[in-house]
Amino acid sequence: MIRRTLLLLFLVLPLPLMAQSNPWSGWETDIVRTLNRAGECEYLNDEEKKVILFMNMARHDGPLFARTFLNSYIEEKQLENSSYIRSLHRDLKKITNLVPLMPEQDLTAIAQDHAQRSGEKGTTGHSGFNNRFEPLMGNPYNHVGENCSYGYERAIDIVISLLIDKGIKNLGHRNNILSPDFNSIGVAIRPHKTYRVNCVMDFGSRDRTGMNDVPY
Repeated sequence: MIRRTLLLLFLVLPLPLMAQSNPWSGWETDIVRTLNRAGECEYLNDEEKKVILFMNMARHDGPLFARTFLNSYIEEKQLENSSYIRSLHRDLKKITNLVPLMPEQDLTAIAQDHAQRSGEKGTTGHSGFNNRFEPLMGNPYNHVGENCSYGYERAIDIVISLLIDKGIKNLGHRNNILSPDFNSIGVAIRPHKTYRVNCVMDFGSRDRTGMNDVPY
């Protein structure tokens, strides 16, 4: 009971990066708790868990996420009103009640391996993508995708930068995060030789019929 109370307190407290406003105040605690699907995953660290939470919040209520976390982030970072930010606002307005991403150990293991190898070599990109996912294709996943982030160690920076997707014409990172096809996720944040830190998100689509997806 004490552990769960502490978790709820954490979820409603403002993040340190929000100097002017508290983006959590617009969200109901019960909703956030439901979306916190990785809350007690022992194989994820706190920041990796928050990456999944923020993505699920954007997927659950895009307009609310835009009004709270995105707008607060833009204000705090003093970001220019670019075409990417405007298109993100438009896309988030269309997003409601997408299924939450559920953490999976097999996807997490692939993400951890790629983040570790990329960090040690100082490389970027999705090298070996097909080989890395081949053992999982068809069973249990019929569709997979991957996002890679460099230079950000905080979950809020990782998620919002990939949602904005500045400089990426096809908005591939944003589309992965907001895709209705995905329902499973693995996340790994590791040191990086060139960019100090990197984050790998590995997405999957699987049949979750009969699976225990009750939140912690």
